Order: sequence, then C-alpha cells, then structure tokens
Amino acid sequence: MEELLPSLRKDLDQSSVILIKQDEGFKDALKRWSDYNNQIPLAIVQPSSEADIVKLIRELAKTGVPYVPACGGHSTYSTVKDGFIIDLRRYKDIVVDSSRNTVTVKGGILMKELQLALAKENLITTVANGNTVGVIPYFIGGGINSYAPMVGFACENIISAKMITAAGQVVEASSDQNSDLLWAIRGAGQHFGLVIELVIRTYPKTLISEDGSRQMGTYIFGIDKAEAVCKAISEIIMDAKHVSVGHFMIMTMPKAPSQQILLIAPQYFGLAEKMAEVFRPLLDLEPMMQMQNTSTFETHSDHLAYLCDKGDFKRFSQTGLQSFSPEHFVKLVDIHRQLLTTYPDTERSCFTFEWHTPTKNEEAEKVDTSFGNKGVDFWLNVILWYTNPSLHEQMGEYDQAARKQMRHDTVESAYISYTNSNREDPVEYRYKGDDRLSKLRDLKKIWDPKGGFTKEFL
Repeated sequence: MEELLPSLRKDLDQSSVILIKQDEGFKDALKRWSDYNNQIPLAIVQPSSEADIVKLIRELAKTGVPYVPACGGHSTYSTVKDGFIIDLRRYKDIVVDSSRNTVTVKGGILMKELQLALAKENLITTVANGNTVGVIPYFIGGGINSYAPMVGFACENIISAKMITAAGQVVEASSDQNSDLLWAIRGAGQHFGLVIELVIRTYPKTLISEDGSRQMGTYIFGIDKAEAVCKAISEIIMDAKHVSVGHFMIMTMPKAPSQQILLIAPQYFGLAEKMAEVFRPLLDLEPMMQMQNTSTFETHSDHLAYLCDKGDFKRFSQTGLQSFSPEHFVKLVDIHRQLLTTYPDTERSCFTFEWHTPTKNEEAEKVDTSFGNKGVDFWLNVILWYTNPSLHEQMGEYDQAARKQMRHDTVESAYISYTNSNREDPVEYRYKGDDRLSKLRDLKKIWDPKGGFTKEFL
C-alpha cells in the first residue's frame, strides 16, 4: 500500500483523483444512497479515462488489493474494507445516434443525464425510477422499468458493451464478437468485469403516446378500504387492452407517520380522458385524495427525488411474483403495522406491489439474456428505511416476512429474487434454470476465473 498509492499518483493522469481518509473530499465521495454496510476503503480512485481505469485495475491485480466499482451510489455492494473503490463519476460520456436509434453511454452517466440527452432527440429508452441511479449498472443488472410493456427489460436493449476484465484486458462484446459474453453482460455483467460502455437501443417518444407524454395518477385510501381497493386494482392491472404500470403501496401518511395508508400510483400510456375512464373503479371507492397529471420522459423520476436522498439506513429488495393476490397483500398491512408499532424509527418504510400490464414487445422477446425473467410482470418491493444502526438484524427479518407472505402459494423452485438488489438469496432464485446457471459458470471460468468481480458462479 505504501508503494501503491505513490505509484498510482505518478502513473494516472492529473485529471484523475485519488482520495484517502485524510483528504478533503473523501467523506463526501463515500456518501451513498444507503449507509447500510457502508465500509471505509483504503482509497477512492476517480479515474478520468479508460486508459487510467485499465492502469488502475492492472496495478490492483498485481498487488492483490480488492476493489469494487461505484457509479450512482445506490448499490449497497459498491463498498469494500481494506480495498479500493473505483468511482466512475469523472469518466462519463453520452452520444446519441438518432439515425441508428442508439445511444452510447460511458462510465458514470446517471439516469437523469440519459433522459435529458434522449429527450433532445425525441427518443426514449428504458430508465430506472431514480434520477441518480447509474445507467450502466442498472442495465447490466436486469432493469425493471416503467416502459417494460412496450420495450422489455433494460438488459434486453443492450446492443453491445465494452468491459475491462480483472486482468486489465479491454474486451468488446456484441452479436458478432464475444456474443456469449454479451449474453452474460445482459443481466449478470457486474459479476464478469467492469463494464465501462454500453450501446443501448432507443425508440421514438411516440411509442409512449402521440406526444410522448404519459399520465400519472395518485389515489390515497385509508387502510379500512384495503379489500375493496385490492379487488378494484386487480381487475385493472390484468386488462391487457389498456397498458399501464404502477405501484400499490402500504406506507404512512406524510406528516402523520402513525397513520397507515394505501397509495396507488399508476402510469398510463394514453390520453388523460382515457386514464380517468380506466381507473374509474378507484374513484368510485372515494379516495381520501386523488390527482392526475401529465409527465414527460425527461421528468420521468422527478417526483421521486426524495427517495434518492443519501444517508440513513435503507434496505431494498425486489421479489418476482407470478400474480397479484389481494388476500396476501391485505395481510402485508398487518406486517407493516407491526413494523411501525415495534420500531417507530421505520416510519418511512413501505411495502409496494409493482405491476406491468402483461403485454409483450416482439423485439425484446427475441433477445436472449442471462437475466432470464421474461414474463415476470409483478414484483414486491420492500423498502426498510431507518436510522438506528442496531436494527439491521430486525429489518432483515421484516424483509423476509414480507417476501414470505407474498410468496405464500409459490413453490421454492419458482422463487425469483431481483439480481440488482439481492446477492444474499440462493443463486437459483436470482438466475433461473439449470442451463442458464451452467452457462454462467462456464463463462465465469473464462472471463473472471479468480473472482476479481465477485465470487458468484465460481
């Protein structure tokens, strides 16, 4: 370590930055979306070029010092003790090619930057529900998204990639070159190397609607209407004639943290008048509060800015579901109430059922990926948000309780855990099918045999 840092300071370009604990800026660079499992590294290196990333990884490989990449800071896995964080915020670029309907994204580009660049060209692609989420890690980890009914998962829209291996080798993957590696990157890229560039498929904004806008709704109900609301929403989300996505949440009323509420936040791809008609059954139940507004692609996640706040402890899991069970969802209310009663510090925690109208995009259907969750249109999202560090174990138990409730009628072989927010569940939950796992293990032996980028598949 004594020789490594001076050597890196000499070899890397002056525009690259190396921070250690004593340096001004180290603490700020370490901030993440969640302080859960946030460890103190030996150094944070912010390379400014591909060449410097290669130099850095080669030097770390020689010395055996562990490292992890970081982009938007939302992952609880972008942390390491007695190692280096490779922070990509200084290496970033985005190039839109409207003639080819593609966008090339490099390094630490964040979701809002992607949206703004595409909006200028009247284009869209899949995006996460968070302006500060890193584009590349989101895409290579699967990419559940609001536009899935029309364009599929994010990983299904990766055309090609550039990756740096643990040995410091730069490789490119496309349908014509290292195609098996491209397959792995589409859903499991974080386990094979540092993906520094993606070429992503884009679409005209008119795919959303005539003017490229979407309709957003908010319906708030008291807990006493849980059964009626569940019945109404279950009929709406299964109607393939009307494409919608959304979140059905159990949470607390803002500024009244002891009051549980149900909040439905649908997104509808069509005219405002038509959305009002489709979601009329919810209005008939007389919500405590209701509103509808129009949103654009560039403002996709602006209303969720509070969820991107850094700090505090946040545990986030996503569990694939085969269907929506009103009976099981109503029972989640009791688990959430018990959580609030036992630990008042968790008032910002919520349980969410996320739906995507079960429609299929023909182009996405043709793309084979390591992600392997085609046909999974429903997800349970659990956000446990707290400030007391002594509650880690208890919050893990509540996460498991919520997931168990929604998996109640599911055989274990059909369990699905979203790869981008879970590395603790058995790998069979995260990558489905023996053939898929066998192929991933074979490819791991080729591209990352020593486990420089996690020990997964070894």
